[in-house]
Amino acid sequence: MSEGRERTPGVDSARRVLKILLLFTEKGPELSVEEIAHSVGISVPSAYRFVSLLREMDMVEDNGGGTYVLSPRIFLLARSAEQAFPVSRVLRPLVERLSKETGEAALVIRRVGDFATCVEMSHPEHTIRLSFEPGQIMSLHRGAGPKVLLAAMGEEWARHYFERLRPAPSPAERDSVLAEVQAVAAQGWSKSEAEVDEGVWAVAAPIGVGEKVVAAVTVAGPHFRIDDERAGHITERVVAAAAELSDSLSTWRR
Repeated sequence: MSEGRERTPGVDSARRVLKILLLFTEKGPELSVEEIAHSVGISVPSAYRFVSLLREMDMVEDNGGGTYVLSPRIFLLARSAEQAFPVSRVLRPLVERLSKETGEAALVIRRVGDFATCVEMSHPEHTIRLSFEPGQIMSLHRGAGPKVLLAAMGEEWARHYFERLRPAPSPAERDSVLAEVQAVAAQGWSKSEAEVDEGVWAVAAPIGVGEKVVAAVTVAGPHFRIDDERAGHITERVVAAAAELSDSLSTWRR
């Protein structure tokens, strides 16, 4: 409970349910009923009852092997929080400008747990349809933007991510991505071809506030109209836009 906040009377059961939800973290995304009971300080039968309620409300789901994880419905709550957060007032104009400058779709992507989601998007009328629509949930190991976010978490986190991933990718794909994200972290941007959508080329760069990467800005378009010269120009614009967005967000948060 936050310091200075009075304890609300008569809601002990609700408090325990919320405590259970708050137990799930990046370092501990899977929990058994026994672990929940111990952490919250309740009996195992009570923990089963509260977990059953959370399953009924589609907040957690059975992960197999006697453990539970947060359900995708949590991402809707995260999306709602994103909409309430006035960062869009900073992101939207710059994303629209980047789309006009490059002639392709421009997106801002953020990490939510083990997934990536689009929070802002602007695209010209002639662009092709992308899988990354606002609110859409995607994996972190395919696509330029998601790989920027994965690289920002560090090699150890990325290895644990692959251990958690179901279905697990092949060892060859895992090793290839782990090697690639090291290069992405070193050079400061990432590109991809047909990793999320067939025939789509994309480039992305990280948006940072202080020492923390909070999002990635991406430009994506059909590969057939992006030659090497145009790809180089778009990459320059994306890297510059990421730096500008980082400065704008840092200024806004002061």
